[in-house]
Amino acid sequence: MHHLRRSFPFPSMLFLLLCLGTGAALANEVDFDSHVVHYNVINTTFLSPEVARAYDVRRSSTRALANVAVMERGDSGMKPVTATVTGQAVNLNQQARTLQFREVRDGDAIYHLAEVPVRGGEVLDFRIRVAVEGRPQPMEVSFRQAFFAD
Repeated sequence: MHHLRRSFPFPSMLFLLLCLGTGAALANEVDFDSHVVHYNVINTTFLSPEVARAYDVRRSSTRALANVAVMERGDSGMKPVTATVTGQAVNLNQQARTLQFREVRDGDAIYHLAEVPVRGGEVLDFRIRVAVEGRPQPMEVSFRQAFFAD
């Protein structure tokens, strides 16, 4: 497992909108040397109706949105890359929910979004695998997220 750390805001409009909705000022990321995986999960009610429509996300207190973006280090700095993102969200009773990620492009940014059903007071352990072309092993990110009742 790689060390998780906080960083300054992720350079993308969708990610900033997601963070603004939650009051979060920082993004989660995991550094894998040649790549950095950024991730965030929020309840979809934090999205404005306009953002939800733009990204085809259903706003509901019983739905959360996982947002994963992958950046690759290169000679000219960091650049977004496409990836195959898969994962699960597992509650404390060990009930697993498969995450169906879809790729979304917003200008130069590339996101991988998945909606997941949630209940107020529920805690989910997210296990996400990110595969990028040219990297022999997938990158794995694990984190815990609590969801609160409205």
